[in-house]
This record gives sequence, C-alpha cells and structure tokens, in this order.
Amino acid sequence: MNINVMGKFCILLILLLMPTLVQAEKIEQGELPYRGKKILWVDSYHEGYAWTAGIEEGIRQVLSGSGVELRIERMNTKWIVEEKCRQQAALKAKKAIETFRPDVVIASDDNAAKYLVAPYLKDTDLPVVFCGINWDASPYGFPCRNVTGMLEVEPVTALVRHLHRYAEGNRLGYLSADTVSERKVVSVYNHHFFNGKMKSYLARDFTHFKELFLKAQQEVDMIYIANHSDMPGWDSPQVEEFLLQNVAKPTGSRLGYMERFVTFTVAKVPQEQGEWAARTALRILGGVDPKDIPLASNERASLTLNLKMAKAAGIQLPVETLKAAGKVIGQEALR
Repeated sequence: MNINVMGKFCILLILLLMPTLVQAEKIEQGELPYRGKKILWVDSYHEGYAWTAGIEEGIRQVLSGSGVELRIERMNTKWIVEEKCRQQAALKAKKAIETFRPDVVIASDDNAAKYLVAPYLKDTDLPVVFCGINWDASPYGFPCRNVTGMLEVEPVTALVRHLHRYAEGNRLGYLSADTVSERKVVSVYNHHFFNGKMKSYLARDFTHFKELFLKAQQEVDMIYIANHSDMPGWDSPQVEEFLLQNVAKPTGSRLGYMERFVTFTVAKVPQEQGEWAARTALRILGGVDPKDIPLASNERASLTLNLKMAKAAGIQLPVETLKAAGKVIGQEALR
C-alpha cells in the first residue's frame, strides 16, 4: 500500500475512534458521559419476579457510572390478566413517559410491546429498545424507524439433547401453565424444531398440573416442564415432593427458577437481555439511529444438574456431564 494512502487511512481511523476513546477516558476518570440523559424502563411484570430481576441487574450494571437517570415503571401483567386492566396498565406507563420525558425507553417482554409500544410509541420520535420478546417481533411491527431490540429465544436443541440421552424413545412432552405466551411457545417449537410432533400439556392450576404430569409419563419419553408463574395453587415444596415421588422420565426446563423441579436446566441468562438493552440505549444516546441497529437474539445459556431429581428418575449422570455443568444441586440425595 502507498505510504501516503496508509497515512491517510490511519488518520481516518483515529478520527473515527476518537469519540469512543474520549468517552472511555471520561468513564475511567470518573466523569459521567451521559449526565442529564434519562431512560425509562417499562417492565411487563413485577418487582421480585426472577426473570425481571435478572434483566434489572443487567440494565443497572451497564448504566452504572454513566450518569443516566433510570426510572422504572412496572405493568404487573403476571397478575393482571384481564384485557382491560392490562390496557389501563399501559396507559399508566404512557403517562409516566409523558411526565418523565425520557430520552430512550427500554421495554421488556411481550406485554409491554403489545399494550404500550405497538399502539402508542411505534413510529414516533421517541427511541425504544425492547428485550425479552419471544422469538418474533413482527406481530408488533418491529423493527421500525424508532424501535429495535433483542429477541428472547430458547436453547431448545441443547436441552432436548440432554433429555434424549437418557430417554427410552423420541416422544417429547411440554408441560406448562396454560397462558397465551406458553401457547405461542408450543406453536413455535412445533413449527421450528419438532415438525408438529411435540405433545403439549397446558395446566389450568396445580391440581391439573399433577394430573397432566402423570398422564405425560404414560404418553411420552421425556418431559419439558416450562413456566409455572401464572399457575393458580402452585406451591413449590409440594410440587417438588410430588415430582420426587412420581418422576420416572428425564425432565428439563429452560428457566433457572425451575431447577429444583427437573433434572436438567438449560437456562437463558436474563442479565444478557438487560445488558444488551442498556448498551443499545447508550448507543442511541451517543447518536446512533435506532433504525441502524439490527435486531439481536440472546446467545448465552447455563446448564444446571439436579442430582436429587436424577436419582428419583433413576438417571445416572456420567462424570463428563457433571463436569460440563455450570451448577450442580441436590447433592444431599447422594449422602
């Protein structure tokens, strides 16, 4: 390469990197590069919900030291199930936006997208970063000129691979609370992964859950136990005892808080959603246009093994599987 051309290229590269280098230096020196900027995070659910807590941890970690003022509006739609009440929760969040006047909105999970962002914020001048939308954001009209985000996808094949290793056949059952989100998950799984062959068991309440679990053990070879958060009557100690007494097939879940009830948990990391959303919000505050930021999907996952449930199901886990796990629980069953 010509020396003059090389010199011009280096100068151009330095100029392009200068804003990033200056910003990094400011953070190192304790300055607040986004002082005066405001972000409102609209949470579909409630404080203390395990998934939400992980997202919040990720958001706060990224925004720490940035100078951004963060405010949280929770829609509480895990407990608010009536359509009219959810619409009212969205209007309350809209009012919070009008009052707080944030520079960027972060909206987590499907209900914030459905009831707030799609009807009131899409194609406006207010930048929105979503996270936690299951699989596909196109039903809400995203992405669009002011909305980008991170989709929530499941480590399905990794989990089923673990289950299949200890199963007597290929038949898979999916046991969960009977909710709109879980019906969507069943549809997506069957379309993308199982060619319509995954059998679903959607429980109205805990009593129904027990009936369906026993039924599933007669009909399938491995059971994917998913979300219980909307299930009336769920009592964790009772559920654990019931499963320990009755489990006879490999069981697994995609949710970290289900680890005590199944042998294998290949879980998404909610902090990843929060971290990505917060970093993207900072990019927008730094001048990047939302329409120039492509949608992303989560990539991180963690394996947890429950030795108590494995023993109850008659599963012997090899040393290499134990070594591959990020976490092992239920060791008391081996004493």
